[in-house]
Amino acid sequence: MRSKSLTAELTDLIPGVLLAMIMCGAVIYSLSISRWAPGLSVLIPMSLPGFFLGVIFARTRWVPGWLSHMLSALLAVVWAVQLLGAQMSPTLDTWRDRGTELLIRTIIWGRVLGGGGRGEDLLLFVAALCLLCWALAYGSAWMVFRRGWVWRSLTVNAALALINYTYVLPKPNAPFFVFLAAALLLLVHQNITHRQAQWDAQQIEYPDLLPVRFLWSAAVVCGLLILITATIPGNITVDRATRTWEALSRPFKLARERWEDAFATLNAPPGAGSGAFTARSAQLGGSRRLNDGLVMSVRSTDFDYWRAVAFDKYSDGRWQNTTGEQARATLGASTPEQARTPFDAGAPIPVGDTVRRHVVTETFTLAQDRSDGLLFVGGTARALSLPTLVEHNYLRAGTQATPNYDDTALIVTKDDLRAGKVYTVTALVSRADVQSLRAAGTDYPTWVRERYLQLPDSITARTRERAAQIIANAGARTPYDEAVAIQDYLRTFRYNESIPAPPPGAEPVDWFLFTQREGYCDYYASSMVMMLRSLGVPARWVQGYAGGVFDVERAIYEVREDVAHSWPEVYFPGFGWERFEPTPASYTALPVRPLTTEFGTDSGDVGPLASGPAPDPSRFENLDDGLDQIERGGALPAAPPPARESGISPYRVSVSEGFRESDGSP
Repeated sequence: MRSKSLTAELTDLIPGVLLAMIMCGAVIYSLSISRWAPGLSVLIPMSLPGFFLGVIFARTRWVPGWLSHMLSALLAVVWAVQLLGAQMSPTLDTWRDRGTELLIRTIIWGRVLGGGGRGEDLLLFVAALCLLCWALAYGSAWMVFRRGWVWRSLTVNAALALINYTYVLPKPNAPFFVFLAAALLLLVHQNITHRQAQWDAQQIEYPDLLPVRFLWSAAVVCGLLILITATIPGNITVDRATRTWEALSRPFKLARERWEDAFATLNAPPGAGSGAFTARSAQLGGSRRLNDGLVMSVRSTDFDYWRAVAFDKYSDGRWQNTTGEQARATLGASTPEQARTPFDAGAPIPVGDTVRRHVVTETFTLAQDRSDGLLFVGGTARALSLPTLVEHNYLRAGTQATPNYDDTALIVTKDDLRAGKVYTVTALVSRADVQSLRAAGTDYPTWVRERYLQLPDSITARTRERAAQIIANAGARTPYDEAVAIQDYLRTFRYNESIPAPPPGAEPVDWFLFTQREGYCDYYASSMVMMLRSLGVPARWVQGYAGGVFDVERAIYEVREDVAHSWPEVYFPGFGWERFEPTPASYTALPVRPLTTEFGTDSGDVGPLASGPAPDPSRFENLDDGLDQIERGGALPAAPPPARESGISPYRVSVSEGFRESDGSP
């Protein structure tokens, strides 16, 4: 029998170790860049020790398997707590304190899920992924180098890679092809190594470095296969293929729904699933890629945006919806979901801000399943054709708490929302005119001042100063004119969905306004809300869908995934929340408001949609010089005469002709 030296054994082992490490590393790297949650960069340093530990234990034959696995699990927990310390409070400076904090969070999370609630601790999600990646790396090394189960290891890694690849946008194509190449080469290498052991046992002679030679040949073949695969068209729309995919993806959708319940604040990347709107937080991140899949169609006599959820609190680039949590605290409920108020189908929702609003019937037909039960509305919901649960705040007077439906974050139903489901919303849509909004004043209710003027310390001084400078240049004297001035200023920025994420340590609004100066709706809306709040004007950040494209033949608005949108709403006493549009994208439209009530339309009329020239960028050219003067301690420049009313959009959706057109603005 041919004996092998240590050098020969290492020559056979090292290529396999490298290929297995690359295979697992590609999968884990694709998870780390998927932006499901902040802090996933720890996945790579988390998994590397697990992989090498798996190789060592696998080659140490005298250590029993059960003992190896127990030691691995213990070390995984220790290492995870150590790595996650950077994402915890700086006051937790010892490993014991960090471990105790994670244990307490886990217990609370378990109680919330047990009570029927939805988990909201993203740190626990990162911790779970850390342990999963350790188990993947350690288990892959053990299966390959202890048991010789190459196919099992490959299958587990492929399943995780495909799940992530299915729901993440943009697609991690490069890591996927690296995984594919490494997996194929690992199969070849381990097969040759196994054959080599058989030849040694049978004393059959074979050339030296045979596995390396086979790997070179296999690498060429794998490269050609991957190249051919990458060039295959991916726009197949055959009905049978669609039905097959739906059947295959059903288990993944079910698993995703369970994860959404366990981690409701998950930053599902655009297109990742229908539950993204019900997350209680949303992070300003990097580039986004939305598909053009049909989400729903809407039949309505009025064009509007279709609101999903409103957010009230901002900090360090993250928006939070705290309405449900405040309602939970007021009622003493176990979870925010249990604090929602139920309404029977058709039952009126008693809203108070109804000045200059008229009744519109909106009929929604879903084109996709929704796992979150979320219902959309254009304007303010007065009644719905389905039984609903309304998440709203309360007015507190001593020990008494009165429902406040003017402070509603979202509306859901317990009914199944499957593709083809139809529901009707009786909505109150604003017809407020410019003159009335200018005269609305600043006598804001207490609940508005408490919740919608919140401004974190992280908002930079130059952001506040820029807002003041815009108002001074526009000669704005009322909250309405201030909102229009900031809206017009932001619309001079270039719209771009392919932007990087803000660098570490940068405040995202400041980064957008002064460094990047281009982006997509999340940045425009956040910047407008923060600048208005710095001026004492209450505003909130809203997610949903822009109006969509009007289909003339069917007289409906087709709403697709690529018009998923965020926008600011500003509060006016008596009138309630009014939409503004700072984002100059092709799918957006400025709200149309008559100048006075004398020139307004009757309640049954449908006003034209916005059209006309874009805001003049030259109005804002001197802002940088003015800001420099402020930073040197100078006074604001003299304000010019009041600017014209800007109820004009460079884009329009023609209800009569059913198309969008642009005057060439960005």
